[in-house]
Amino acid sequence: MPTLNRADYLASTVDCLIEQDFGEPYEIIIVDQSAAIDSTMYSRAKDSDTLIKYYHVTEFRGLPEARNFGVQHTQYAYILFLDDDIECDCNLLKEHYKFLSQPDIAVVAGGITEKYKNNPKSKNVGKFHFYTATPERGFHINHKEYVDHGGGGNYSIKKDIFLEVGGVDEYLNYGAALYEETEICLRVKELGYKVFFNYDAHVWHLAADTGGCRVLDINRYIASLVHNRALLISRHLKWYHRPTAYIYLLRLVASYAFTYRNPGLFRLFAKTYKEGYKKGKLTPKYTHYANI
Repeated sequence: MPTLNRADYLASTVDCLIEQDFGEPYEIIIVDQSAAIDSTMYSRAKDSDTLIKYYHVTEFRGLPEARNFGVQHTQYAYILFLDDDIECDCNLLKEHYKFLSQPDIAVVAGGITEKYKNNPKSKNVGKFHFYTATPERGFHINHKEYVDHGGGGNYSIKKDIFLEVGGVDEYLNYGAALYEETEICLRVKELGYKVFFNYDAHVWHLAADTGGCRVLDINRYIASLVHNRALLISRHLKWYHRPTAYIYLLRLVASYAFTYRNPGLFRLFAKTYKEGYKKGKLTPKYTHYANI
């Protein structure tokens, strides 16, 4: 779990995780990027007999980096990525393991329900629309099926496959780190592995106002949206998908420009699209943090 300035939410999330009815050994790895050490969680980790591992890092700040760092400090073969502001029942690990342990499945996308906000209107679960480069969520829909991607706040992956595909791409640490979970799932599928959605591996997302990947400035939000979606277009779309995906993204930026009466967003679009598209041609960025 990456975390940032959410000590109270983090404590509640950890309380849910230590009550798991799993039957196999597991560990809770916390990567805290807050300015100050969470002394309470630090003490809990010291007293937990290796169940909780707490790392306070100042060398980087970003969701992709925190995920890669956390994986490099794991000892088990299966990885579950969670947000730090969730609630779950005691069967969360068991439901992930039920399908992740199958040989043809590399990623299990878990159910995510927004507890205090409206859940997104979706017809499909975990669908990636290539002609618009748009990931559809729908992880609140009670279903079990093969999908294209999972939600970043609740998905599991086999560690060897995570390393095989090159980890989470740190080039996507741009603003709110949009699509970082979608992008790694697309790489997993391109290698022939499967992504499976199991609603019963379910969490309630509390959507804390503090910490997290919040980008309140419209310029920064549009920059991250365009940059990261351009990377998806460059890396994962066929030539015949790209024109419509480009137009769709430009129309999306135009809607923000007119709503906010900010024509400068068009210049920002041109700049950040070019940057993201170039990075999509590169090998995903993965930094080795094991010595931190």
